[in-house]
Amino acid sequence: MHPDGFSAYAGHVMTPARHLPRPLALLLVAPLLSATLTALPAPHATAALAAATADVDTDGDGLPDTGDGCPTVSSPNPTGCPTVTRRARLTWVKADQRLEARVTSPVTACSARARIVLWRVRPHRDFKISAVTATYSGKRRFTVHRGASYYVTVSPSYSAGVAECTKATSRTVLAPRG
Repeated sequence: MHPDGFSAYAGHVMTPARHLPRPLALLLVAPLLSATLTALPAPHATAALAAATADVDTDGDGLPDTGDGCPTVSSPNPTGCPTVTRRARLTWVKADQRLEARVTSPVTACSARARIVLWRVRPHRDFKISAVTATYSGKRRFTVHRGASYYVTVSPSYSAGVAECTKATSRTVLAPRG
């Protein structure tokens, strides 16, 4: 078990061990609702059932499951999904004579298809060279002018149902003169 109370990976999302799955939570609530619903006329019973299921919060983070982006993972974020860090790395690939940007994260959805911006370092203001999408493995190569310094940035993003991915900035790399 993970020290934060997470039990195992479920796809790309870690699920808390202390919370019940949504269907099981509804099964436990249903008997309590049946006594209330039998005392109400049919139209009111339907409305009461809809209201009761709409307010279910499986993970206990204060967001009802209907508006929670990650209903099985507790998070204080407005989307209901946990924040996941990512890292941007820029290296000179000597064999190809190009720069390679790589985005890494513990959650694949935060590195795959990330939006990468390549910047050229200038004395008074850096110059945006290119804005591209990374491959599914989180990589992208750039052909650049030699003798200049570059870095990449990755903007924050939200992967629906998985995580909120943080921003990242690489170190500055000099493309050697050739």
